[in-house]
Amino acid sequence: MKILLNQILDTKGISQNKIAKDTGISVSTLRNLNHNRITRISLDTLEKICNYLDCGVEDILIVEKE
Repeated sequence: MKILLNQILDTKGISQNKIAKDTGISVSTLRNLNHNRITRISLDTLEKICNYLDCGVEDILIVEKE
């Protein structure tokens, strides 16, 4: 699984600090998401990100086939 959050934030011109402040998600959680250093993500966090960025889960998470 690969997380594309960093690419979406870059495209929309939104910083990690801004989304953290506006959503209440910690900067460290967003940093770990951006660097694919997580093994699980809560549905609440995913929902906050999708709502904030006006996108779907499929825009943030992709399955990499081996």
